[in-house]
Amino acid sequence: MWEDSLLSQENRDAFRKDILDALPSFYNPYLHLGITSLFGVATIGGALFLIHDLRWWEWTGVPLFYLFFNMSEWNIHKYMLHRRSRIAPVLYDRHTPVHHRIYLTDDMEIRTTREFALVLIPAYGIVLVFAATIPLTLLLWFLGLGNLAGLFVIVAMAYVLSYEWLHLAFHLPRGSWVGRRRLIRKLARFHAIHHDPRLMQRWNFNVTVPLWDWVQGTLLSRREEAPGGRSPSV
Repeated sequence: MWEDSLLSQENRDAFRKDILDALPSFYNPYLHLGITSLFGVATIGGALFLIHDLRWWEWTGVPLFYLFFNMSEWNIHKYMLHRRSRIAPVLYDRHTPVHHRIYLTDDMEIRTTREFALVLIPAYGIVLVFAATIPLTLLLWFLGLGNLAGLFVIVAMAYVLSYEWLHLAFHLPRGSWVGRRRLIRKLARFHAIHHDPRLMQRWNFNVTVPLWDWVQGTLLSRREEAPGGRSPSV
């Protein structure tokens, strides 16, 4: 996709500096993460009040909703973050030309907390996700399925939080406490493979648990297993 010269360490370092220098001086990475986390947790707490006398069959909504959001994550990542769409071109503009140019398979770690801005979705992103859940939530509510409406919101917000926290964890230094966790190391390997420029358009689109990657046959555990052999390091 890119010429190797654009991916040289020197050019990537200069590009990274330009992107970080363009951030507002008042940008606070912890506030960024905190707003998303607080909104998500607060919304989950509010949705709990919609749930009363939960019946056994209503619990089946949890895995079904989770699978729906896992599928949605895969499709949004593949078709909107890696292809410029008319609906939301900013998603592509922030992701492929910036995030994927700075972070490569063998160089995934952030160097400063200001790089949270290059990994996390904008703070308002979780609000937009919540807004997108409202129509189906209201439909379930008016159909007399208030418990399912509450569970839908809870799973949606929990999914966004897991996406944000895991994605950030994958880009933290490997020697950090978070980076050393076994589960994080395992999932981070899948994500690092996706950051190979020669593989990113085809493999490992789930940032969270790669269920839909498995369903779609786009799960790649090792770069050596890609058709044509190992992709060259860049």
